Amino acid sequence: MKKCIVGGCVVMHNGRMLMLKHRKLGVWLYPGGHLEQNETPIDTALRETAEETGLKVRIVDVSKGNKILSDGFAKETPTPLAVMLERVPYKNRMHLHFDLVYLAVPKNSSRVKIMKQEAEGFRWLTRRELSRIKTYENVRKVGMRAFDHAKAF
Repeated sequence: MKKCIVGGCVVMHNGRMLMLKHRKLGVWLYPGGHLEQNETPIDTALRETAEETGLKVRIVDVSKGNKILSDGFAKETPTPLAVMLERVPYKNRMHLHFDLVYLAVPKNSSRVKIMKQEAEGFRWLTRRELSRIKTYENVRKVGMRAFDHAKAF
């Protein structure tokens, strides 16, 4: 089984969540992808979101605490919305993903330009629409968590 570290973003804007119709898997997912050499999960989440949607986003730290762990040798990073170990059924074989999913908002514009080889389309979904689309249950739950956190900003 292939093991991967994955970074992704649940992008929220005006009370809606951005979802992409994944071309290979045939389900709706938030943007994200595999960690590349010399990247952090945050780097991956930002890069994949920009590549797949054309959006530059800002990560929203979901923790309520202050960053007391940072010092001269360590820097505490934004807390992800979700951290999961997930089995992903690709066509040829199962992948085991260690997912770090961040909450994000568009920096300047919410105008989406999808990468056609990755996605068949995109939608800005309400909470109610998220409950009805074809996706994995864990993706739906992460999205619902994002809606809960988005009330605070």
